[in-house]
Amino acid sequence: MSRFGRILNAIGSLFMIAVAVIMFFMDAEHGLKLVLLIIQTGVTLRGLQAVIYYFSMARHMVGGMNVLFRGMIFLDLGVLAGTIFEHPAVYTLIYISALHIFTGVVSSLRANESRRIGTSWRLKMTYGITNILLAVVVLTCGIAFGRLGIAVWVYSIGLIYSSVLNIASSFRQTKIVYIQ
Repeated sequence: MSRFGRILNAIGSLFMIAVAVIMFFMDAEHGLKLVLLIIQTGVTLRGLQAVIYYFSMARHMVGGMNVLFRGMIFLDLGVLAGTIFEHPAVYTLIYISALHIFTGVVSSLRANESRRIGTSWRLKMTYGITNILLAVVVLTCGIAFGRLGIAVWVYSIGLIYSSVLNIASSFRQTKIVYIQ
């Protein structure tokens, strides 16, 4: 990643920290809608990016169909997030928890793969386990105890945590030699 890309990544992460702090102090109803809006926008844009990347370059690559499938799945998840916007908050809690569990499992599997090949894996494993624990907390407090504000707080804390890790990884030294 170039220096400009690293700086842009850090600025985007700082913006997400500011949004998370604002969301942390919102009430449960408006906070859940903002969480769902952020998830819907992020997942839909990521899906569009993957589909555009497939049609511009990845269709000529080995494994390019995986990029298309990933993009279509992200687009579907974004549309799903948009459809549950006006439904009860329990569906939002389940959706947020499912995303955290999925992210945690994928991150843990990537960390295990990194451990096998001998690269840094502890940060990825910590991130994956943290996401799974956050999902359990959201489901337990949100559904069992009826505390919807917990989901907004947990999502805000998770967003701050993810942004801090993103800032740390954007300024970490890479072991790949770039030709300039």
